[in-house]
Amino acid sequence: MGGLLIACLLPFAGATILGLVAPPRGKSAGWIASAFVAGSLLLIAAAVPDFLDHPGHLMIPWAPALGLSFSLQADGLSLLFALLISGIGFVVFSFAASYLDESENRRRFFIYLLLFMGAMLGVVFSGNLISLFVFWEMTSITSFLLIGFWHERERSRYGALKALVITAIGGLAMLAGFIMIGLAAGTFEIPMLIERRELVLASPWATPAAILVILGAITKSAQFPFHLWLPTAMEAPTPVSAYLHAATMVKAGLYLVARLGPLLVGVPLWTPTLATLGIVTMAWGSFLALRQSDLKALLAFSTVSQLGLILSMLAGSSAATTSAGLFHLLNHGLFKGALFLLVGVIEHEAHTRDLTKLGPLRRLMPRTYVLLAIGALSMAGVPPLGGFISKEMFLTEALTFGPLLASVAVIGAVLTAGYCFALAVGLAGGRGRESDGETAQAGHDPSLALLWGPALLIAGAIALGLFPQPLAAHFIGASVAAAIGDSPPHLHFALWHGLSGALAASATAIGGGLLLYFMWWRKRDPDAPQLVADKVYDFSLEKLETWSKALTASYMNGLIWRYIIVILSVGVAAVAGVVIHDGVPALRAWPTRQAYAFEFFVSLVTIGAAVGTALARTRLAAILALGASGYSLALLFALLGAPDLALTQIMVETISVALFLAVFVFLPTYGRHVKRRFRPGHFTLALVSGCGIALTLAIMRGNRVAETIAEFFVRNSIDRAGGHNIVNVILVDFRGLDTLGEITVLGVAALACYALIKIRVEDA
Repeated sequence: MGGLLIACLLPFAGATILGLVAPPRGKSAGWIASAFVAGSLLLIAAAVPDFLDHPGHLMIPWAPALGLSFSLQADGLSLLFALLISGIGFVVFSFAASYLDESENRRRFFIYLLLFMGAMLGVVFSGNLISLFVFWEMTSITSFLLIGFWHERERSRYGALKALVITAIGGLAMLAGFIMIGLAAGTFEIPMLIERRELVLASPWATPAAILVILGAITKSAQFPFHLWLPTAMEAPTPVSAYLHAATMVKAGLYLVARLGPLLVGVPLWTPTLATLGIVTMAWGSFLALRQSDLKALLAFSTVSQLGLILSMLAGSSAATTSAGLFHLLNHGLFKGALFLLVGVIEHEAHTRDLTKLGPLRRLMPRTYVLLAIGALSMAGVPPLGGFISKEMFLTEALTFGPLLASVAVIGAVLTAGYCFALAVGLAGGRGRESDGETAQAGHDPSLALLWGPALLIAGAIALGLFPQPLAAHFIGASVAAAIGDSPPHLHFALWHGLSGALAASATAIGGGLLLYFMWWRKRDPDAPQLVADKVYDFSLEKLETWSKALTASYMNGLIWRYIIVILSVGVAAVAGVVIHDGVPALRAWPTRQAYAFEFFVSLVTIGAAVGTALARTRLAAILALGASGYSLALLFALLGAPDLALTQIMVETISVALFLAVFVFLPTYGRHVKRRFRPGHFTLALVSGCGIALTLAIMRGNRVAETIAEFFVRNSIDRAGGHNIVNVILVDFRGLDTLGEITVLGVAALACYALIKIRVEDA
């Protein structure tokens, strides 16, 4: 497992080193980043023989008191996704090194991309739900940075914000579901959760947790109705689109469904909800793809469609459906990654992505066109390409979903073939007509540096069609076993399975797609209106901002007493909720000592000074009374054996009194504009808050579940810190950073006091 841990850490190390040694616009940034990606790829590939059939688990304590750990889980499923992330990542990084020109900040781009890759590897190798969530959110943040890389463009900022908002909402919902699952099972370790699935399913939290996890998965994988963020994310540079939105980020949701399928498939709504959403997303995404004239937009909606197809297969957590879903996921990573890169090549050479402006690529860019056509035909499910086998496996399972969903699946396959033929056939001759007085510039095939990566991915798609059994059967079988929590199934991948309903449906999809292209697509209006989902998102975001500002303005109005009311009310409500739910714990006695008369006297002085502060008629009297209360409290700390607290309190009070005395002279006369009156509500809230805090402290003090931390300091001050003065050891060694923070705060406050006094003296 050590090699896999290094593989996960290499991208983060690469990002750090890149920031230190690479020039901002130098080409070396791409090659340095590619070297780190290659290192991760080699380490992951080297781990395949060890962990493909014999899963491994590594646990590193993180927060043991909370039962949290950083865990690595290596099995067929995580290795499949990790090879996609690192393998296609190496192709994309190498492509981007040649694709980006000197006008771009290459260093920043590759740092973001390396951080994203590291986060994705963390997601698929995490063996703990909480650490998985941490990496999950890292993918959202880094994708936000990558989508908005061209931040000077409004559309880039819009797409980045939309992706972050939607995926972050889903991520928070998913976290709530994870917490429910962990509390129900008593652990957050994924292998242990699978073993305790009956305990989770018997919990009343099982169904709400499943709904929340589904929400996290479908927002990340751009399923209907949350698909709207993916097309606008195409404003990112082409390598980002190829990596994030074809091979990695959008598949995080699919990975989550596959990983937690054995745990949650017993929840009645899990499979029907995911399968229905997947089929609907497939058909709807295909329909929207047919309406696009921008090549990246077409591929974006086709990605939405393909993700829906895969989700519908992974929903059932059975050997047959999961093998179909994972095999198509592998195919999709190959042909879709290649297609995005090739669209970047076309835009780079022809300076447009508009199908209505592009000329005949078959003649102008023959090598580029051949690669693009093969990728499109594989996506359409044309034999003998790998996409045909996985599409036929999908149709075989979809025909068992019932008449309605089966019909929607076949319609989605027809629409998919339609937009694929728009790429493969439409770009062969090209429409090449003028649009807004412009035509595409004549392009030509680029150098090998831009074509070898897409060519390698297309070669993989061809090989999966010609040799599926030796190349994928064993790997997919081990991945299926990890995804369904069972022994590896015997899988038989082949181009020909005989005459069947799936073959007829596949032929219908191909024939219908050709007919759809020639009869409708070529004559359609290429200008697609704004999607309803986008309008709903824009309206919701605008109203959210408006209502948030109004709500904040209702209590954030500059009156400090209102802020205090909100803070105290929340605290009182929290304590009251616990008491109502659990009752008042028994007040047990705790160790006490004989109190001396002067300790009571100091306590009374502290209380009296605090009351005097509230009743003071002038600011000077209030400041002096407040200082007396603070210094008395410091004396009480010292008498009770806490000299460190006493010293801190003295310094805080000294600074506070000096600061108050320095600034209050600039304020208007106290009480001139404010009428002093007794407020019963404020008095009641203060009384309840004080009593509630006292009650909480009494309950905590009388119901200890462990020894005090003081015993730890006494035992370890000499052995670990080498000091006999326990207070000094605490301040300097055990709580050194805390002490440094306190000193810093006091130093800043002291400088502020000095500046105010100095200004006052100079003005005088």
